Amino acid sequence: MNINWYPGHMKKTKDLIVENLKIIDVVIEILDARIPLSSKNPDISKLAKSKQKIVVLNKVDLVDTKDLKKWEEYFLKNEISDYFVALSVEKGTNFNELRKITDKIYSDKLEKMKKKGLRKTEVRAMIVGIPNVGKSKFINKFVNKNKAKVGNTPGFTRGKQWIKINDKIELLDTPGVLWPKFEDENIAYNLAITGSIKDNVLPIEEVVMKFFDKLKILNKIENLVEVYNLEEYTNKEEIKDTENHKILEMLEKRLGIFKNEEHNYETVARRVLKDYRNGKTGKFFLELPEEF
Repeated sequence: MNINWYPGHMKKTKDLIVENLKIIDVVIEILDARIPLSSKNPDISKLAKSKQKIVVLNKVDLVDTKDLKKWEEYFLKNEISDYFVALSVEKGTNFNELRKITDKIYSDKLEKMKKKGLRKTEVRAMIVGIPNVGKSKFINKFVNKNKAKVGNTPGFTRGKQWIKINDKIELLDTPGVLWPKFEDENIAYNLAITGSIKDNVLPIEEVVMKFFDKLKILNKIENLVEVYNLEEYTNKEEIKDTENHKILEMLEKRLGIFKNEEHNYETVARRVLKDYRNGKTGKFFLELPEEF
């Protein structure tokens, strides 16, 4: 699979990142906790290799937290990041942990400045991440004010914004940026399933089929029986061996979308993906470190 997804504004964002990195102390990369590596832009690691990095896993309220330690070890042991924080922007959890890290970075920089005879300094942090990963909401929680524009559509934030947190730290918000081509089919579908790319980039029916495949691999396909009350059509054991289109047909009937003997798989697919993105299908990672 080789999907070209690179709107003009994303090329401008990459240029903006390159242009501003020279005045940045630390890069805070926001990742989607459901797909930590699939949501990590490989270009960012290359561009920011000489900078301190904080990986922030957002949306931990949508995953099983018992596996979080695996991801922390993966990012730190492989030296992908200097620091790791798992939080939920929606719930406002674990921001104090992040503030401790930025305070430490500030203290370290202040010590260096004092040796040069300077008494004041500030840390400049760049916020980066793919579209719809929650950067603007993250900033608003971090600042405790409504300073960044917020939207639920991938590609909402359009220009750079400098936001002063306090006398110690200033944030540069950048629009969500993806990389020019998705050469890995698994990454492309993970981004589509979670809504990080718009639903018109890949055929929505194919996306939900891949989602069912992943649910089977993760032993989560039985969740659909309970979530959608499918007991009339199947059970938690039978559904494991049921062909994906058959599952779609069951859901179509159960949701009352099947009309006039014409299938409407697209509508069913959109409903299923929306429910997953809102956490109704269960809390779990779509990928784990041992897969890489």
